[in-house]
Amino acid sequence: MIETDKIVLAELASLLLKDGQLATAQENELKRLLEKYPDAKESLRYRLANTDIQVPFDLRNTDLDQEWEILKTKYNERKITPNYRWWNGQWKVRIGEAAALLLLFTFVWIWKSYVKPINYLIPDKVYGQKNDVLPGENGAILKIKGKDDINLMNKQVDQSLSQGIEFKNGELLYAQLKTKEYNPMHTLIVPKRSTIAITLSDGTRVWVNSESELIYNANFNEKERKVRLKGEAYFEVAKDAKRPFIVEANDLSIQAIGTAFDINSYTQNAKVLLTEGRLKVNGQEKEIFIDAGNGAKMIKNQLVAFPIPDMEEATAWKDGYFYFENKTMQQILDELSRWYGIKIDSNVSLDKIRYKGGIKRDVTLAEVCNLLKDLTGYQLTIDKEKLIVTNRPKKNK
Repeated sequence: MIETDKIVLAELASLLLKDGQLATAQENELKRLLEKYPDAKESLRYRLANTDIQVPFDLRNTDLDQEWEILKTKYNERKITPNYRWWNGQWKVRIGEAAALLLLFTFVWIWKSYVKPINYLIPDKVYGQKNDVLPGENGAILKIKGKDDINLMNKQVDQSLSQGIEFKNGELLYAQLKTKEYNPMHTLIVPKRSTIAITLSDGTRVWVNSESELIYNANFNEKERKVRLKGEAYFEVAKDAKRPFIVEANDLSIQAIGTAFDINSYTQNAKVLLTEGRLKVNGQEKEIFIDAGNGAKMIKNQLVAFPIPDMEEATAWKDGYFYFENKTMQQILDELSRWYGIKIDSNVSLDKIRYKGGIKRDVTLAEVCNLLKDLTGYQLTIDKEKLIVTNRPKKNK
C-alpha cells in the first residue's frame, strides 16, 4: 500500500468510525481507496458490523480473486500510483504528524488484524431468531518483537512458524533453544471467539481463553520463568525446583514450582483457583500460601483465600463447556459475548440472582438463548452480531 494512501485511508476510516458520517468528497475518496485495497475494505466492513453506522456504498463480501483482477486492470489502464445441562437457580481532516502516525497505527492494526470475514452468522431454522451465531474456534495471533505477526486464526495445517516454534494439532509448541543471545518477547493475543493451547519452552502447558493475552519470552532465564496474563488462562506448570514459575495478572503475582491452576483477570481483581499442588500468592504487599482445592483473590484491597466449592469452575471452559455455578445473568452474558463475539444490548436492569448449571461451548447462540429464556425470564433476541436483552412480555390474565 502506498504510504500517502495509508495515511488518508487511516484518517477517513477513523473519522467515519468516530462521527458516523463523512462529507460527500470524503465518502468518494474513501470508496476509491477501499476499491483499490480490498483487504482494507474487508477490515473496515468488519469494524462497521459492530456499529449502527449506515455506509452510503456497498461494503458487502465479494469474490476477492475477481476483485483483484479488476484492480489490476484498473491499475494498467489508469496508471494508478502507488450438548448441555441446566439447573434453575437464579468506527480527510488535517492533523499533526503525531496524530497522523497514531491514526495510521490504528488503521494498520485494523487492516492487519487477521480477523476472519464474518462467516459465523448463519440462518436460524429452529428457534425463531433473525439469525444464529456459530460458536468460537481455535486460534490466536502471535506477535514477536522485531518480526511480522503470525496469524493462527482458524489454521488447520501443521507448520513450523519460526526457530523453535511449531503449530501442530491446533497447539502452539515451543522448544527449549540453547542460544541465549536471541530471546525476544512474545505476545499471544487470543481475540473473541477463540481459544488456544500453548506449550512453553520449559514444558508448561497453558490454555488461553477468549479475549486474553499472554506475554512471555521464547526462552526463560536460569533463575525464574515469568509470564504476564490479561484475561483468563489455565496453567499446568512443569516441575523445576530451581526456577519458580511466576504469573503476573493485574494485582496478583502467583508463584509455582509444579502445579495446575486457573487465573481469571478479566476484571481488575484477579482470581486464582488451584487444582493441584501449592501456590504462593502476592497482592497488596501481602503473601499467602494456598493448597489444592482453594483459591485466592482481592476483596476490598485485601488478599484472601477461600475454598473452591466445585473444581469444575477452574477447568470447565478449557474442557469445552460453560460453568455458571453461582454466577449472575451479567456474568453469564459476559462469557457469551467473549465466546460468540457478540455485543450485548441490554436496556433492562439485570437481576442479581445467582444461577447454577452449565452448557457445552460447541452449541450455537440460539440454542443457548432458548435455554436462558426459560431459565431467567428474560427475552433474548439475536440481531446479526448483537444479543438484545429485554424483559419478557407479561401475559394477559
